[in-house]
Amino acid sequence: MKISVYSQSGEKKEDLTLSDVFDVKANSASITLYINYLRNSLRAPIANTKDRGAVSGGGKKPYKQKGTGNARAGSSRSPLWVGGGVTFGPKSDQNWRTRINSKERKKVILGIISEFMRDKKALVVENLAIDVPKTKKADEILNNIGASGKISLISVVDDKNANTSFRNIAGVFSMSPNRLDMINLISSNQLVLSKKSLAEIEAVYTTKQ
Repeated sequence: MKISVYSQSGEKKEDLTLSDVFDVKANSASITLYINYLRNSLRAPIANTKDRGAVSGGGKKPYKQKGTGNARAGSSRSPLWVGGGVTFGPKSDQNWRTRINSKERKKVILGIISEFMRDKKALVVENLAIDVPKTKKADEILNNIGASGKISLISVVDDKNANTSFRNIAGVFSMSPNRLDMINLISSNQLVLSKKSLAEIEAVYTTKQ
């Protein structure tokens, strides 16, 4: 599979032959498993309820066992009473984290990126280096190469000026090859990356052991 490489001015420079690493297909079940894994890792057990043993008070029997006409009650902290404990409520020690095989995780990541390549939704730029951090210059590059909509931009860590410039543009999610934001990537309309970041993705996420 080949992909066109453009200059920052939008001029086509070459047709790059992609490695077999970018010819991966990830099935929908694996992608769903991976997305759930990501979302579960972001969940925090904020809610914390008290059961009848944790609620204060209720040590004394509310009223005598017989003769009142009421149902028997041993404590006012019963879940049946207002102000009582909560049955089966959320706890702060709850753990939602799930696990996914490392090899499967890499396959899904490469499969999603490969899908962008196959659907012609990926744009490769010769380089994304910018001399001075300037949002106007970054916006100009995107317009020149025809990138629009929600964009995921992958640049190498060394391109600090590029990272600073592109992240100020609404709808553009800037990330590095070793720290991909897959939730935003999946929901993006287009993928923009440099030749260097493409090579780095191949090095980091190769499925070969």
